[in-house]
Amino acid sequence: MACGIYGPFMMFNPQFSALSANSSIGKGNYHAMQWTIRKRGRDFIFDLNYTWSKSIDLGSAPEGGTFTGFIINTFNPSQMRGVSSYDVTHSVNASFVYQIPVGRGKRFGSGMIRALDAIVGGWEVTGLYRQTSGLPFHMTNGQRWPTNWNLGGNATPNGQPIPTITNNENAAGGSPNLWDNPAAAFAAYRYDFPGESGGRYNLRGQGLFDIDTGVYKNFTMPWSEKQKLQFRWESYNLTNSVRFDPACGSSTGGGGCGNTLSGGSFGKLTTQLGTPRQMQFALRFQW
Repeated sequence: MACGIYGPFMMFNPQFSALSANSSIGKGNYHAMQWTIRKRGRDFIFDLNYTWSKSIDLGSAPEGGTFTGFIINTFNPSQMRGVSSYDVTHSVNASFVYQIPVGRGKRFGSGMIRALDAIVGGWEVTGLYRQTSGLPFHMTNGQRWPTNWNLGGNATPNGQPIPTITNNENAAGGSPNLWDNPAAAFAAYRYDFPGESGGRYNLRGQGLFDIDTGVYKNFTMPWSEKQKLQFRWESYNLTNSVRFDPACGSSTGGGGCGNTLSGGSFGKLTTQLGTPRQMQFALRFQW
């Protein structure tokens, strides 16, 4: 900015290289169909939820101010119109709690001796399941600022065919890659021209998938039936499933991120959605 014809810092205060501000220009639409099936029995509780939805906006950011949701070309905000960063077409989740009806006071073996009940009675199983369709993301320009000095902008398809997204684990170099043909995908994009904002959330990666379980054993104390000791074995991501995040957890991308238009990192998947399988054990005393 020091080389401007009106002298140094003709547009910015010398203390800042970029400034952002909140405005009420945002527009958004959300439509959904939601189904819920719920069943409660003597020994179990079961819930199943399904949502089919679509969310469209100009920028996805919570109210209050975060470093996301920027408008790249403020002279034409409609360039940013696209699905929301959190848009999920299909979402299914289910949960259940099942108390195995065996043991003292249960449907089966209600009169068994305490010693046997301590082994076969008091068992409880829980589960939680969640799965979604693909999460939206887009390709970014990286360290280039064709339209907005504060924001690099999103890459623009150039009309060449975009290959299939496969999350291939046998790509060149032996590392997971977003594209079935990374070279062809790279050739299908170009950097933005001045005034352009690029494509916003026009691609879909993998969706979320998770199964959590719990196995509990309740022991009734011999001196009081009101006091119990509960052993817990809980597992998160039981199947140890791997889902990749092509946007590396960011809507803007950056160096080394698979959604950046960079020959060195393009398409490489390095960030996961969720965490590897974890287990925890606990004891709980109730009185």
